[in-house]
Amino acid sequence: MNHGRTVGFEEEFLLVDATGVPTPEADLVLGRLRADLDPGASERFKPELQKVQIESVSGVHTGMKGLRSDLSTARQRLGAAADQCDLAVLPVGTAPACGAPEDVTTHSRYERIHQRYGEMTRTYTACGAHVHVGVDSAEQAVAVVNHLRPWLPILVAIGANSPFHNGRDSGYSSWRIAEQARFPGAGLPPFSRSADEYRERIAILMECGVLIDDHMSFWMARPSDAYPTVEVRAVDTAATVDDAVLQALLTRGLVHTAIRKLEAGIEGPPIDDQIAAAAVWAAARYGLDGPAIDPIEQRQVPAVQMVKNLTEWIADELEEVGDTTEATRLLTAVHQHGTGATRQRIAAASGLPGLVESFRLTSEFALAELSLEAGA
Repeated sequence: MNHGRTVGFEEEFLLVDATGVPTPEADLVLGRLRADLDPGASERFKPELQKVQIESVSGVHTGMKGLRSDLSTARQRLGAAADQCDLAVLPVGTAPACGAPEDVTTHSRYERIHQRYGEMTRTYTACGAHVHVGVDSAEQAVAVVNHLRPWLPILVAIGANSPFHNGRDSGYSSWRIAEQARFPGAGLPPFSRSADEYRERIAILMECGVLIDDHMSFWMARPSDAYPTVEVRAVDTAATVDDAVLQALLTRGLVHTAIRKLEAGIEGPPIDDQIAAAAVWAAARYGLDGPAIDPIEQRQVPAVQMVKNLTEWIADELEEVGDTTEATRLLTAVHQHGTGATRQRIAAASGLPGLVESFRLTSEFALAELSLEAGA
């Protein structure tokens, strides 16, 4: 059995108080992590744009069992550190409750971002997950991204985990996507014919004053500027480790399938820009509980049909690396219990503090799992 290409995972988490209000104490929690762990903690846990956020960076894995253990351990450690600071860490895409204006992390690059985008960054507390899958070259990375484009909206729908905005139900499954859409160039990446063309796009956007540097873009997938990987950054932070592993499985399956297509001389399909934007919007609005848009066929279909299309598209590659059984189990759980957005709404039925208690990372478990039977 082929173990598959390497995979790594980055997760952004939200710091809140007991009522769900964002609390800008990342420095305090990061200090506790560094005091409790070895010096490597500074590479594993990092500050993010806002002081209400902390990022966790996994190691590099070839098997999903190792990735799962890695993600679980990180969530346990982060939850324990926050507990010691009388705070909670939520694995959610947006803050469930509104708080004071956000405090941008003291860092020259973050300060430049704030200066460039103004109020948009001051109020932007969205948390996402980034999946890195190893590739062989920059040229291959660009060609793989072209193949990924039609499938990114359904990944958004499966991973939707941000229904709340300013203490209210937004009506969206992923309000984070709506928040991100305010930034220039958000959404699906453009089709690029080569690595040079991709780099030229970034350079032009910098010259136009849209991006602050060549490390920055708002596209949902891109060749990583730091690692020999394709970076898929389409989805909300996962509610559970299961949800995170599912995204890693599906993303790696898509990358494997793309490479197989490229080896057969098949390039990524063209997609109309307006249809692509509509597909992203529908995924954010409805998650898996309504219609989706097939970007290639240019028609509305049930979201569950797009999930079926996705799993059929990557079935051979999942089987080759031994991921079929786990992918089926995890997708079945999402169909049975709902996306993270659905589970958040159930948990918040008795008030936002109930959501905090149900979703917070704890020192004993990676997540205090929501008991659907109890209606908690």
